[in-house]
Amino acid sequence: MRVTTRVRYGLRAMMQIAEAYPGAPVSISAIARHQSISGKYLEQLVGCLRRHALIGSRKGVRGGYYLTRPPAEISLWEVISALDGETDLVECVGRPDLCERSQNCCTRVVWASLGTRLRDFWATFSIQDLLDYLPEGCDSLLPCARAQTTAASAANPAH
Repeated sequence: MRVTTRVRYGLRAMMQIAEAYPGAPVSISAIARHQSISGKYLEQLVGCLRRHALIGSRKGVRGGYYLTRPPAEISLWEVISALDGETDLVECVGRPDLCERSQNCCTRVVWASLGTRLRDFWATFSIQDLLDYLPEGCDSLLPCARAQTTAASAANPAH
């Protein structure tokens, strides 16, 4: 299974929104800026996440995106399937009509079993789990701003 750019970027956006939970909504421009993701591309991703009811939005000056549930209640599998849609490892697993061999295929059962195990694996992790395991020195999803500031200060003691 290859994790797509949609999933990686969408998960980063979810993480930044989750970091603000249950506080103020996070604007799309703030997410785009802090995660270095194109605003237009990000709009597509948050649209998918909204359609799957993982995030909500509020319009206005103090508007933005917010989680619809606590981060501990949103699994990574929900995010992956919302962003990727079709998540079978091999097309014929979900659509046996695509392959004339699918009824007698000796490997189709392996792909189906592996897909189930991967789904089960991703479902065991929540957004909160990821928040709890942010890297050392990076207590924010804003590109390790404090760690960068500390490193810059150490390199230039005059400041």
